[in-house]
Amino acid sequence: MKLKKVFMGSVIVVVLGFGAFGVKAAADSFWSGHADIAAINNDIDTLDARIKAKQAQLNSLNSQLSDAKQALAQAQNSQNDLKNQLTALQQQKDTEEAGLQQQIQEKIREINQAIADGNNKVDAKQQEVDAANQKISNLNSQVADLTNKLNDANSKVAQKDSDLGQALKDVQDTRAKADKAVSDNQ
Repeated sequence: MKLKKVFMGSVIVVVLGFGAFGVKAAADSFWSGHADIAAINNDIDTLDARIKAKQAQLNSLNSQLSDAKQALAQAQNSQNDLKNQLTALQQQKDTEEAGLQQQIQEKIREINQAIADGNNKVDAKQQEVDAANQKISNLNSQVADLTNKLNDANSKVAQKDSDLGQALKDVQDTRAKADKAVSDNQ
């Protein structure tokens, strides 16, 4: 917004300067003829049109910059949400894994005590262990999925940072071009 105010102030000063210059030039050369006045008015109209075009372009770039900032904020919020989800899932996985490890140890003790009861009981306990390991594998897969999503979000944030940088450069280039146009037409 500050850049816009500065630019608008500059435009007003330039327009008033050219207006004053035009009035003085018209007064100084009043006797030189209507053709000179018409040429001056035409030049003022041309400069006014250029200034309005630059202002429209600046407004468009400011709008794009605002949109890019919004998109960046949304991407950062999404990234934070994904990080929070990842942390929660990792904590859940660790808790469940510790619980499952404890269960596995209990089952192993039961199996050691029940070896005399036969291989059928051992097979049943092994199936419980396999199910627990499958659950751990599923949780690891979820963690990998969330890690991929986090990496994608980081890529999007980097792209938005790049877009924001380009938008800022475009605004600076446009301002330099406007300043040059004003300087060239004084």
